[in-house]
Amino acid sequence: MSDKITAVYLMVWKSELTPEDGGSYEGPLKRQREFLVKQMQEKWNIPIDDNVRFYTSRRDLFMDIERHAVKKLVVYSLDRLGATKDEIDGILFELGAEGIELLVAKE
Repeated sequence: MSDKITAVYLMVWKSELTPEDGGSYEGPLKRQREFLVKQMQEKWNIPIDDNVRFYTSRRDLFMDIERHAVKKLVVYSLDRLGATKDEIDGILFELGAEGIELLVAKE
């Protein structure tokens, strides 16, 4: 892959689902995507084009990271990367080792 992508990882915790969501992650993921797209455009001046890929599977995201296809990773908050502090720290180390810029919308 010649042009590295900006990866956007969408992740919603089960505890964030509201009764209106009816047990479905579709609405919360859509809202999170809209929020992140707005942040990317307004806060970081990242165009939403063919070089942006959205992920809901952490496995797929990390496969692309291992393929050296990712230049930036956009997440809603750091807690979306892993379940524990140690897991998040390990992921942050890997991102740094790969030279991937991490952009966190809500810190």
